[in-house]
Amino acid sequence: MEASLPWQPDEAVAGRVEALAHTLRATVRDTLEPLVLAWHPSLRERSSAEFNKMLELSTKMTLVGQACAEVLGAPFEARHRRIAALFGGCCFLADSFIDNFGAAVAREYLRRFSELFATGWFEVRNERERLFYIMAARLFAERDVLDPMVRQSVLKLHEAQALDALLRIEPSRTALMSEAQRRILLKRVARDRGGHTIILLTALLAPALPVSLLAGLFAAGSLFMYIDDHGDCFTDRREGRLTYMNQLRRPQRTLHKIVTAHFLCVLATLPSGAGRDILLGTLARYYSTRLEKHRAQRKRAGTAWDVYE
Repeated sequence: MEASLPWQPDEAVAGRVEALAHTLRATVRDTLEPLVLAWHPSLRERSSAEFNKMLELSTKMTLVGQACAEVLGAPFEARHRRIAALFGGCCFLADSFIDNFGAAVAREYLRRFSELFATGWFEVRNERERLFYIMAARLFAERDVLDPMVRQSVLKLHEAQALDALLRIEPSRTALMSEAQRRILLKRVARDRGGHTIILLTALLAPALPVSLLAGLFAAGSLFMYIDDHGDCFTDRREGRLTYMNQLRRPQRTLHKIVTAHFLCVLATLPSGAGRDILLGTLARYYSTRLEKHRAQRKRAGTAWDVYE
């Protein structure tokens, strides 16, 4: 770690995080690869980099899912690992629909996602959509999507992702804002994208989610998003994607302040124990690798598909 943080993983915690990441990556592959080969084989055959990025994201989700389950004292068995892996795959595909095919397609997908969440159905038009629908159907078969916390979390995450996309494809939304106002908005959008992601993941895994733990979990999820956006800062700029982190003059210094504040929030609001240690250890690990990704992309023309374990 390049600068001190209010919490550092000791050797035992760091070792457990590494071991879990290795073990869960194999579980994620066993869950997702058969679905990809059955329903969208060209994703695996055409772009190993994209497929590996899907595995990386889903492994992170599964590792975070285990940490959150342990924070709640809930089990994390084969079914829960499957839920977390499917959730990661859905998040990856949903992001690709919005980010990778141009503004017109992004608007259309946002409209159709709203239709999916309202009706449970949309017409599948290609293999990528078919794979997303298969993963989403299997995910929601594992959990009552009418549970108020699950339903609200799904809609809140969709709302945050939609605003994030619209800020990028409709520059007029921020054209009349001052620089400070624009940064405040972008920071809130990043916060909500990450925060609602981890709340939804935890709600899918646990039979009940105590309100007292929401602030700490939301802070941890938000921090993952800030760290991720810093790692992809140069790629996002090149591709015209507006984020809070790529609008800062000294992003690494700002990120360190954000990491410190969010670590303190997690320490103050989540109960001490193995779950909190895994969550903070995963964040510390992610922080370190994304600093390296940021440096590497500054020196060369990296891509969003670069994998940094």
